[in-house]
Amino acid sequence: MRNDALIGFFCILYGTFFWGLVWFPFRLLNFGGIEPIQGSALSFLIAAILALVFIVPKHYSEIFQNYKTLCIYASVGCLTNITYVLAVVYGEVVRSMLLFFMSPAWTVVLCFLLLPGDKFSIKDSVVALLSLLGGIVILFDSSLFNFNFGVSDLYALVAGIGFAWTNVLARKYNHLSFQVKSFSIWFGVSLGAFFLLFILKSFPSIANISNSHNLFLILSIGSMLFISTLIIQFGLPRIHPVLASPIFLFEIIIAAFSSYFLANELLSIKDFIGGMLIIAAIFLSARHQSQKDTF
Repeated sequence: MRNDALIGFFCILYGTFFWGLVWFPFRLLNFGGIEPIQGSALSFLIAAILALVFIVPKHYSEIFQNYKTLCIYASVGCLTNITYVLAVVYGEVVRSMLLFFMSPAWTVVLCFLLLPGDKFSIKDSVVALLSLLGGIVILFDSSLFNFNFGVSDLYALVAGIGFAWTNVLARKYNHLSFQVKSFSIWFGVSLGAFFLLFILKSFPSIANISNSHNLFLILSIGSMLFISTLIIQFGLPRIHPVLASPIFLFEIIIAAFSSYFLANELLSIKDFIGGMLIIAAIFLSARHQSQKDTF
């Protein structure tokens, strides 16, 4: 049992390294002429192609029988991932991630709205208030006595709401395998991003895609998306949710160190205090959820 938990720990830790660093290759793509939506379309397409080869043949009937549900799941996944990439490419990395991790507040509300059996408790209220308070501290500018709210902050908040929505849907549709749900997100993000590019008339040039540097980054992000998602999903059932949630917070630590050394970004005291409130909400949410699952 101890070995199983250790495997789960390292699987989730590996995933946090990927998501804590993924902002950097997307920024490199942006510098190389591949904008965030373009990079999302291409890299998630690679993950979807890998899934078509390794996952779809074994789960074809499950996909066909649940295609309506998977369309909803794919749409929310598309919203979440595209806005997340936009936030970390155009905004400050750690600030964007902290606003993204306000998701416990949105999860509480969405569970109440979308899961009829879920009761809104006092602990749920505390989780939501802590998370929202953390976001307010991060966004509030005391010198202007106003909210310092940029477009990248909006992207991060929308991504957090989408992430919470995805988690609620995963709970609602728990009869679906994680492989099928992962495929629907990869496919949905790629399809949705290409649709946006069509609307915006902003397709990447062949020259930018075929550039060896950009092509390497696209293939690397796509293949690591595929691998890291499956590894995380393999590790999650092997470790208690109360322990899993803090491990995911390594993503913020990795992002903080990497953004300092690679982009010279510093975390302000205000952002640190707000981040601590959000992290406290995540811990409380995980503990409360484990108690719900026990009874």
